[in-house]
Amino acid sequence: MSLQDVSWEPVYESEFRTNRTLMETFYRPFLNEVIRYDRLAGYLSLRSLAHALEGVDSLLETDGTVRVIAGADLQKREKGAMFPDADEPLEPWVESQLTIIATLLDRGDLQIKVGDPKGGDGLFHPKLGIGVDREGNKISFEGSINETLSAWQYNYERFKVHRSWSRGEAKYVEEDVSTFNALWNGFHPSVDVFELDEAARQDLIDWKDTDGTLEEHVERVQNHDPQTTVPEDDTAGVVSIAGRTPGGIHLAEEISTVTPWPHQRTISDTAVSIYPNNLLFCDEVGLGKTIEAGLTLSRLMQVGEADQALFLVPAGLVQQWQNELLDRFNIHAYYHERSYDGDYIIGPLGDAEDHRIPTSGAVDADAWENTPIGSFVTERDEPTVVIESWHTARREGNQEHVAPRIDENVWDLTVVDEAHSAREETKLYDLLGQAEEASRCLYALTATPMQLNVGELYDLLRLCDLPEGWDDKDRFVEFFETRQALEDSLGTVGSRYQNVADGQQQVLQQFQKELDLEEDEGRPRIERFGKLIHEHLTSNPGYDEQAKALVEATDTESIQQRKALEKLVGVRETSPRFDDPRSLIFDCGPTEWSALVEASQWATPVQSRIFRNTRAVLEQCQDLGLLDDTVPTRDVETKRIELGDAAPLYDQVEQYIDETYKQSQKVLTGKEKLALGFVMTTYRQRLTSSLHAIKQSLQRRMEKLDEKVEDMTEEVSELSRDAGVTEATIDEAIGQASLDAYQPSSRGAADVIQAERTALQEFVDDLKQAHTDPKVAQLRRDIRSLRQSARDNIIIFTQYHDTLEHIRETLTDTHPNVGTYSGGGGMQYDETTGEWVNVGKEAIKRDFTDGDTNILICTDSASEGLNLQTADALINFDLPWNPMRVEQRIGRIDRIGQKNEVVKIINYAYKDSIDGDIYEELEGRLQLFENVVGPMRPVLNSIEQDIKDAVMGSSESDDTREPSEQVVEEADSRAKRAQEKAEETGLAGEPEEVTTKEAIIESSGLDGWEPYCYPAFDEIGTGDRSYEPLVSLETIETQLTQSDRLEETEWSFTALRNHNRADDFEDIVDDAYVLELPEEDAVAMPESLGETAQAELGGGSGVVVTFNPEIAEQFPSIRLLLPGDPLFEALVREAAPAEVDNVEFVCGQRGDSGSSVTRSSQVAEAKQATVVEPAVTSESVKNLLGGTNSVSDIDDAEQTVLDWLSQLPATE
Repeated sequence: MSLQDVSWEPVYESEFRTNRTLMETFYRPFLNEVIRYDRLAGYLSLRSLAHALEGVDSLLETDGTVRVIAGADLQKREKGAMFPDADEPLEPWVESQLTIIATLLDRGDLQIKVGDPKGGDGLFHPKLGIGVDREGNKISFEGSINETLSAWQYNYERFKVHRSWSRGEAKYVEEDVSTFNALWNGFHPSVDVFELDEAARQDLIDWKDTDGTLEEHVERVQNHDPQTTVPEDDTAGVVSIAGRTPGGIHLAEEISTVTPWPHQRTISDTAVSIYPNNLLFCDEVGLGKTIEAGLTLSRLMQVGEADQALFLVPAGLVQQWQNELLDRFNIHAYYHERSYDGDYIIGPLGDAEDHRIPTSGAVDADAWENTPIGSFVTERDEPTVVIESWHTARREGNQEHVAPRIDENVWDLTVVDEAHSAREETKLYDLLGQAEEASRCLYALTATPMQLNVGELYDLLRLCDLPEGWDDKDRFVEFFETRQALEDSLGTVGSRYQNVADGQQQVLQQFQKELDLEEDEGRPRIERFGKLIHEHLTSNPGYDEQAKALVEATDTESIQQRKALEKLVGVRETSPRFDDPRSLIFDCGPTEWSALVEASQWATPVQSRIFRNTRAVLEQCQDLGLLDDTVPTRDVETKRIELGDAAPLYDQVEQYIDETYKQSQKVLTGKEKLALGFVMTTYRQRLTSSLHAIKQSLQRRMEKLDEKVEDMTEEVSELSRDAGVTEATIDEAIGQASLDAYQPSSRGAADVIQAERTALQEFVDDLKQAHTDPKVAQLRRDIRSLRQSARDNIIIFTQYHDTLEHIRETLTDTHPNVGTYSGGGGMQYDETTGEWVNVGKEAIKRDFTDGDTNILICTDSASEGLNLQTADALINFDLPWNPMRVEQRIGRIDRIGQKNEVVKIINYAYKDSIDGDIYEELEGRLQLFENVVGPMRPVLNSIEQDIKDAVMGSSESDDTREPSEQVVEEADSRAKRAQEKAEETGLAGEPEEVTTKEAIIESSGLDGWEPYCYPAFDEIGTGDRSYEPLVSLETIETQLTQSDRLEETEWSFTALRNHNRADDFEDIVDDAYVLELPEEDAVAMPESLGETAQAELGGGSGVVVTFNPEIAEQFPSIRLLLPGDPLFEALVREAAPAEVDNVEFVCGQRGDSGSSVTRSSQVAEAKQATVVEPAVTSESVKNLLGGTNSVSDIDDAEQTVLDWLSQLPATE
C-alpha cells in the first residue's frame, strides 16, 4: 500500500467520546506507510522527543529514516547537557520509547539536529511533520500540537493534513518540504541549525541498555494508553489538598532542607501525634530546638491543623527565626515592627524596607481584630505565621495584641523561645499565661528549664495543662522534696521492721527527720505524694504497660497491699466513693512505697511534658553509625591583652562610668535608677569590647545630653532586668531612639546629668584623638599564626557594630578577603574600589563556605543565623558578660559535621580588667567553654549578674576575696546545687548506655504517650512511613509549569536555562524558572536583594522560582514554589477547579461523635476534611500528572480512609 491508498481526513482532532486516540486514527497508519519521517519538534527534552516520535516503532521493521530538528538552548548545547529532564522520573512507556529511539539513532536511521532562532531571545517551537512513502507521495501536518505532556495526553488538539497528490493541497506540502530542507541544510534565514551534541547523542544511545528486550519495549509502547493520566484540572484539584491525603504530612519533610537527627524526628513525631498538648522543648544548646519546632509546625500546617501560628521570641532573634523558618521549612513568617509612622508587618523576602506591609489596625483598639497584628491575621485567607518580640509584647497595652482575652483561640500554635526568662513576677510570665489561654497549643523552648530551684521548672510546666493536683507551685515543689526524702528514708530503714505497720512507722519517723517536720506533718505529705502519682498515671493514657510491669515486679506481702498498689498506679479501677488515693497509700507498706518511688521517676509531668536530650545522644548516634558527621572537640584559649599607650584613656573612661553609675544609684530611685544604671553598665561592656566602640558611644552621648528627647525610662528599665541583652535587643526595645540619648527627668536627675556632662568634658578632646587598640594588633598576630597552622577560615565575633566596623577597617589593608555578617546584612570588601559593598547575607555565607571570603566578622545579633561548619577557628574579640552568649557564638562552628575534629577558640580580654579576670578564672578552674555540656550550663545566665556586680562595684557583700574568686566560687556552688535539683526532678542524671537506635528513640521521647502515633508514621522516631505522599514534587512542578489555566490568566513559566543570564548560574539552570506575573503587584516582591539570582534574573514583574529544595537552600533568594509559600497557594487556587470531573474525593472526618466518611467532587469540601483520599472514577485514568503515583479506585480509597481514621489518636 501507499499513502494514496489510505483515506485521510483533512482535519484531525481529539475525540473524547470514544476510546480512539489520535495515535490510532492518524499516527500509526501514517507511519506504517512512510519510509522517511521529517519532524520539527519543540524543546529537546526526553518527554517531548518521545511524544514527538510516538509511533516511530512502526519504522523498526522497514528501511525508513527519521530526521528531527528540535529546539534547544545554545548554552546548554555547548555544555553537552541537552536533556533537562534526564534525571526526572519518566513514565514506563516513555522509557521504552526512548529505547526504540536509541536503537534507531545507533544504527543511523534516526538523525537529530538542533534549531535556535538567530535573534537569540526566542524559542524554536514549530509544529510540523512530513512523511514520504516508497512511491514519493507526501503528507504534511501542522496545527496546535504543543510538545508538552498535557498537550499529548489529554488536551484537545486539532491539526490539518495536506496531501501532495491533491491539486489544492500540493503547494502547501511543497512549502513545508522546502522549509524543512532549508532548515536541515542550514540555509534558513531566521534559524541556526546545529548537529546534536555528541555527548547528548551518546546519552540517548545509552537508553538501549535498559532492562527488557526491544520487542518488549515495542509492545509496551504500542499498548500504552495516553489517556491514563489524570487531566490537568483534576490534578490541580488533588494538588490543592495534597497535605490532607493520608501521607500528606510527609510533604513537610520533602520540602524541608533538613534531615532530622533521630532525637529531632522522635520529638517532632511525638508532638504531632499528641497535638494539641502543650509541651516543653528543652534539649541542650546545639541539639536543634529550632528544627524540632519548625518541622512540627510545617507538618501541622500541611495537614491543616495549624492555620495561624505565633512565635514569641527575644528581640534579637526575630529576624533569625524568620530566616530559619523560610530557609529550612519554606514557612513564610511575618514579624511586627512599630515605627514612628505606624505599624508594619515585615515579610521574609529581601530586607525590612522591601517587604513592609502597613497594617490597618490601631494600637489602642478595643477588639483584637482591629489591633495591628489582629487586623493582619484576620484579613488574610491563607495560613499565617507571625513572629513578635516578647520584649515588645510584654509591655503594658501590648499583651492584648498577641494574647487577647476572648473566648476563642486565635492561634492554633504558639511557640515561645528562651522561655526560661518567664519567671514568676515578671511581665513575660504574665504574657505567657495569657498566650496559653489564647492558643490551642503552646510549645515553650529553652535549654535551661531550671537553674537553682524546682519552682522555676513549675513556672514553665504550668503552661502544659497539668492535672489539677499538680497545678499548684507549692505542691509541685513539695512532691520532689517528698520523693527524695522518702527514697532516703526507705533506704535507711531497709528491711529492718517486724511487720507492715512497724515498717510504716519507722519510715514515717525517718521521713519527718529528713525534712525536719513536726510529728503530724509527715503523713499528709506522703498522702499528697501518693495522690499526685495516682493523678498523673490515670490522666495520661500511655502508662498501662509500665504500671503493670511495676506491679508484677513488686513482691507485695498481701493481696490488700497489692490491690492498693494496683489502684494507685491505675492498673485497677478505683471507686470515687471508697478509694481515696491519700488513704490508699497507707494501705501499702514500705515495699509498695519503694515501688511508688520508682514510679515517680517516670510518672511526673517532667517525663510526660518535657523533651530533654543532651550532647550524649549525638555521641550515641555516632557510635551506632546513625551520624556519619564529625562531632568535634574544642581547644579554648583566653588571651589577656596589655593596654599600652591606650591605658590613660581607658582609665579615664572607666572612672567616668564608675562615678556616673554610683551617682545614679545614690540619687535616683525606681525605674530611673535602673535605666541610667543600665546605660552605664552597657558603656562598661562597650569599653571592654574596644576603645573605638566606647569612643563612638561617648561622642554620641555628649551630643545628646543637651537635646530634649522622648522619655525612655520604661523601656530601658525593663531591659535592665533581662539576661543576655544584645545590641539588637536594645535597638528593638527603644525603637528609633538611641540608648546614648537616655536622660532621667525626675527631681534630682539634673544634678546627675550635669555631673556626667562635666566628667565627659574633661576628656572629650582625648576621645577624638586616634588611639591604636592593642586588640587589633593581637588579632593580626593570631590570624597569621592560625594560617601558618592551616586554619585559614576564621570567624571573629563582637557584641557591637561599632567594634565590627573598626575591625574591618583596620584589617582590609593586609587581609582583603574580609566580609561582615550582622543584623544589617552581609558586606564584602571590594579591593578594586577600596569600598565595602552590601551583598546580602545569602552571598556572604555562601562565599565563606566556598572559601572566597576567609575572614568573617560577625555581631551577636547574627549568631543565631549562622551554621558555619567550614570555619577553622573562632576569635571572640570581646566577651559578653552573659557566658551563654559566648557559648552560642561557639555553637556556630562547633556543630555536627564540622570539618575539623578540633575547633580552635581564642578569647580576648584586656589585662587587669575585672571581667577578664573572671573569665580567665572560669575557664581555668571550671573549664567553662571546654565542653558544650556540663554542670555549668544551667547557671550560665545567672553568672551575668555576678559579673555586673563585680565590675560595677554594686555588690553590698563584705566578702574580702577578689571579685573573680567570688564569682567563680559562687558559680561553682550554684552549678552543684543546680545539678542536685536537676537529678531530684529527673531532668538530669547519668546518661544510659544505649546499644540500639530503638533505645535512642525511646530515651529521646516522652513517657506516658505510648499508644499515640500519627497514622502516617509507622512508628515514632524511625522515619518509616505507613503512607507515602500521593502528590510528589515532580507532580507539583509539572502541573504548575504546564497549566493551561495559569497561562490563560497570564501567569507564565520560562525555564531559567533559556534566560540570557543563565551562564552566571550554571549550577541551577535546569531546576529553576522565571515566573512572569499577570500584574506587577500580583505578589509582594522585594526591590533590592543585592547580588543574588533573584535580583539578577527576576527583573520587572518576574520572580525566579524553583521546585527543588536543594536549590532554594543554595540560593535562598530563589523562591521555593512549594507548599508554605503564599505564591504557591495563589497559583494553586488559580489552577484548581471548584469541582473535579475524573476524580472523586473520599473525605474522612473526625468529630466529637466519632468518624464519618463521605464522597465529594467539591475541592472546598475536601479542604475541610481531616483526611482525603482522591479516587478515580474511570478505569482508564489512574496516574497523576508528572509523577509515578497511581490514584486509587473508590473502594480502595474508602478503605484507606477508614483505616487511617481508626489509627488517629484522640488527644483533645
